Amino acid sequence: MELWEIGLSVVIQYPGLRNNELQAFHEGFKQYSYLESSTAVPIAVWVFDFPDPHGQIDSIFNARVVERDLIDEYLDTSKGGVKNALYFFLLDGDILRGIRMVGLHSEAVGLFHGTIRKQLSMNYDRVDYDSCLGGFFTRTTSELFEMGRKFEHRQENLE
Repeated sequence: MELWEIGLSVVIQYPGLRNNELQAFHEGFKQYSYLESSTAVPIAVWVFDFPDPHGQIDSIFNARVVERDLIDEYLDTSKGGVKNALYFFLLDGDILRGIRMVGLHSEAVGLFHGTIRKQLSMNYDRVDYDSCLGGFFTRTTSELFEMGRKFEHRQENLE
C-alpha cells in the first residue's frame, strides 16, 4: 500500500491476466481486515478478501518512506473528516486493466491512523522495519486476515 497525492493506493500485478481474474477484481471484496502487528516496529497490515481466483490479498504500509507533507495531509481530519478512499490498480505487466475506488470504514481508517502516528513517533530505519516484517510474515495471508479486525465492505462503489 502506498500513499499518493490522490490518496491510499494498492497496485495489484497479474502478468498474463485472465478474464476470470479481471471479473473477480471488478466484483470486489466483501470483507477486509486491519491489523497492527505487535512487533518492535508496528506494521500496518490490510487484508482484502477478493473472490477467487484472487483470494485474500495483503498489503502493508510504512509511513516512514512517505513524504511527510503527504502523511500530514492524509492524517488531517480538520477539513471534513477522515479520508477513507482507497484506490486499487490492476496491472497486467505494463497495461492497466482495472481501477476501483472504494470507501473504507472510518473505524478501520482510525486504527490505521493510530499505527501511522506510532510509526512516525519512533526512531527506526529500513533494516529495523524489514527485520520486523520478516519475522511477522511467517504467517499466511489467511492467518493475518483472521488476526485482524474484520470489516464488512459497503458495496457502494465510489467509482
